[in-house]
Formats: sequence, structure tokens, C-alpha cells
Amino acid sequence: MARRPAPRSARPAQARRPAPAAPPPGPFRRLLRHPPAAAVAIGLGLLHLLLALAVFDPTVFTGGDNAAYLSLAHSLLERHAYLSIWEPLTPPHTQYPPVFPGMIAIGLLLGVKSWVGIKLIVVACSTVAVAFTYLWLRRRRRPGLAFGVAALVAISPGVLAQSHLELSDVPFWAFAMLALWAFERLGRGSRRQWLRFGIGVVAVVLAYFTRSAGLPLVVAVLAWLAWRRRWRQLAILAAVILPLAFLWWLRGHLQGGSEYVQLFWYIDPYRPALGTIGISELFHRIFANERAYLGSSLPVLLTEQPTSFLGVVSYAIALLAIYGWVMRLRRPQVAELFFPLYVGLLFVWPEVWAGERFLLPAYPLILAYAGEGGVRLLRRVERRAVAPVGFAAAGILALLTVPALSSDADAAGMCRDQFRAGATIACLDTPWQAYFEIAQWSRSGLPANAAVFSRKPRLFFIYSGHRGLDVPRTQDPREFLQAARANRVGYIVVDRLGGLTLEYFGPILSAHPDAFCLVRATSDGTAALLQLVPDAAARLLGPASPASTQVGLGRCPAP
Repeated sequence: MARRPAPRSARPAQARRPAPAAPPPGPFRRLLRHPPAAAVAIGLGLLHLLLALAVFDPTVFTGGDNAAYLSLAHSLLERHAYLSIWEPLTPPHTQYPPVFPGMIAIGLLLGVKSWVGIKLIVVACSTVAVAFTYLWLRRRRRPGLAFGVAALVAISPGVLAQSHLELSDVPFWAFAMLALWAFERLGRGSRRQWLRFGIGVVAVVLAYFTRSAGLPLVVAVLAWLAWRRRWRQLAILAAVILPLAFLWWLRGHLQGGSEYVQLFWYIDPYRPALGTIGISELFHRIFANERAYLGSSLPVLLTEQPTSFLGVVSYAIALLAIYGWVMRLRRPQVAELFFPLYVGLLFVWPEVWAGERFLLPAYPLILAYAGEGGVRLLRRVERRAVAPVGFAAAGILALLTVPALSSDADAAGMCRDQFRAGATIACLDTPWQAYFEIAQWSRSGLPANAAVFSRKPRLFFIYSGHRGLDVPRTQDPREFLQAARANRVGYIVVDRLGGLTLEYFGPILSAHPDAFCLVRATSDGTAALLQLVPDAAARLLGPASPASTQVGLGRCPAP
């Protein structure tokens, strides 16, 4: 009779062989899994730096603020005072805070000799801003989101276009990101935490005195420290920044008030005759700025292509950013307070100033909150879809940057070739080339003490060496004459830079052509330099010439 097999439970237990232990990951594999934050930040910064150099255009920026910063730097070095040396009366300067002119002054001491050197200072600040964008988000314990947002910021064509403009916006962005990183999840007590606090204090002070729009950052940090009841740190920050801010305010107050505050209340700062804003105009400004920033500036920063499709994408990003920001309010950090304050300031700023340069400091925060909002929504639907959808969205946005990057690199390469050949303004439009031609001729063609009205007096001063003021915003010959007398101005540049000169000065010239004579004109007639004749006062105060009897301008007598 055959034996039945013993039940499985009755069989003698056999010793199981232990599974072979997995070899410990090598150092390279560990590095790939958990890369050091500093190494990734440096890598992203270098990526941005290489792209910034690829699209680097050495041509001077024509806004005029850059010339003010350079003039103030010369004032600091040569006069040891902070003066508007481009104005005929050289008054104390109260509009632009001194940090960026101070940076340029240091650059001049180190051998910076041209706009190119100043542009490279800004490129360095942009690189630092990208690196600290990553480090700030990494401290939020979202390494994937940190890498994606910082990488997208690093390759954004609009950001790269801003990275070589001789303006204070990029340095302010760098100081703001440094401050957000320093205060993010700031601990208590340890020496390392106090070191980060000290870095944060320095960054906040530098940001505020780089741009007056840094006030939201100051308020955000002070409010966060008070909310967290960090009274000692709050007292230290207040003791450092409040006296400095008061002295800067007092300087402006003693000189008749802050220029920015005065300009803010105009409906259009370039057309003061339109008056100041009221409640209804303020709401109109908010909606106009909302359309400008979301419909144009954000798409331009992303891809430099403000198309209708990208406008829709921009609004979707904004809605996700609002959702992500609201979710972060459960445990707010400094960024959660700074974000609405700064964006709110942009929305009430004069709409004629709206543009990518002002949105730049908020750009990484918008992308970060939008990414966080997207992650939270996807987790509610399908957790496993977070990574693939996130990579796909970042990849699509990255691909959209390629055409603009390629086009910008080609255009910048041509401008660099022309610049090296000596044609330093060849990449500017014809009206600007004509304007600079008049300015450069004026350096030796006008008397040494001549003062000039021109549409961009600070640029005119840098290129001509002659002080001056903007074209008076009046069509009244009496007011024009009063401005000329008060500032000892005897010349005016007639240009085609946007039309403001012809809008205000054109009617005066048409009504009193005999009050002026022609000093110099470009060959194509795009720009001209006029002088007030010796008896200009009597002619301007006299009756206007009938249109039928107006005569052309005569040539000024040779000096």
C-alpha cells in the first residue's frame, strides 16, 4: 500500500537561504539620487549664465534709468555726494536708492569702462537670482518642484532678455530671492540659524535700497517675525532698517517730496495735464495692469511670444498660483506675505510703466505657486499622475522657449559683431541713432556750460557731457520760457522718440518759430538741435505767428 505524502505542515522545516544583500549604492549613484542642493544651484546658475551670454546684446538700453545710475555712480566717486549731476542745478538726488549706483561705482573702481561691464554686473546678479530661486524652493522640501521652476526660470527668454539690461530690477530680484531663502523655515537658537538671519537682514536692506518697490519685502519680513513672535529678531531688523529708511525718506522730504510718490498719483506720469487719479481711475488702473501683466508680460517672460494661446496659458498659471498660494497660507512663510504685497503694488502702479522688468521678481513665485497648486490638484485625482504630468508641463513650456532663444541668440550675435566693428548703436532704431548722433556731436560742438532740453536728458548727459532736463510738459510758451530761465537752458533737441517732444514742444515751435534757430540736424532730418535766440523771451511772449506767415528756422550764427 502506497504511503501518503506527509502533510505540508508535518514536513521538516528547511532553512531558507537569505536573499543576497544588495550592494550599497556607489557614490555616483547616491549623488544622482540625492544631489547636494549647492551643486544643483550652481549647475542651474551656470546654465543660465551660458544662455545669458549667448543672447547678450552690448547695445545701450535706451530707457534712461541706466544713465541715471551711471551718473549717480560718477557723483559718488567724483563728488563724494549723491547728486543728480545731469541736471543744470545738480540737486541732491531722491528718486533712485543708492545700492545699484554703488555697485556700478565699485565696478568703475575695478576697471569697468563701458556699458558692457555694467551689463555683466547685471548678468552676474541674474545668475545669483536663479541659483537662490532653486535654494529657496529646495528649503520648502519640494526638490522636484524646485528644480523644475528654477530650470524654467533659467531658460525663460524674457528673463534672459532682462539679464543684460543696465537696470536695478535684476539686482533687486537677486537680493529678494536671497532674503526669501534666508528666512524660509528659519530656526531658532543655533549659530547657523543666526547666520542665516544675518544674511536675511543684509539682503532685505540691500533690496529696499536697490528699488523703492522693495518696501513690500520689508513689510513682509517684519510682519512674519511679529506673527511668529520672534521679538528679538524683529527688534534687530527694525533697529537696522527703520533708521536708514527714515533718513532716506527725510532726504526726499526736505527736497520737496519723493518723485515716485508724486508721479504715482498722475493718471499718466508723462502727461501731467491729464490730472491725478481718483477711486474710479484707480480701479481702471488695476484692471488695465491685470490685463497687461497676465495678457502680455507673463507670456513674454515665459516665451517672448504674447499670443492668444499663451495668454490663456498665462491666466491658467495665475489661477493655479492663487490656489497654491492659498494652500500655503496654512503655514505661511515670508514668501506668502511678500507675494500679494508685491503683486498688489504692481496692480496699482501707473499702467504706462507696466512691463516684464517689474514682474520679474514675482515671476519665480508665480511659477512656484502654480506648480504647487497643480501638484495638489493632481493628488486629489490621481497621485501617480503627479510626476508624469509635471514633467510633461515643464517640458512643453521648455520647448516653447526654443524658437525665441534661437532668434535672440542670432540677433545678439549680429549686434555683437557690429559692436566689435565700432558701430556701437547700429542695432538701435533710426530715431535713436539720430538722437545719439546729436548727443555725440554736442560734446565738442556746444559751449562747455550749455544746458539742453531733451527727451532723455540723462542719456544725453552721458553721451554729450552737457547737463539738461526733460522737455517741459507744457504747450504754453510762457511756462516753457520759465522752465528754460529757471534752469539756464538754452538748447532743445527735437526728436521722434515716441512723440512726446513734438506733442509738447511742437505747438510752441509752430507758433513762435522766430524764437529758435537751427544748430544741427541729422542728414535725414530725424533729429535736430535748436537754440533759443538772444531775444527769445520777447518772441515767445509776443503774439503767435499766423500759420500762413510762418517761416522756416534760420541757421544759428557760428560761435
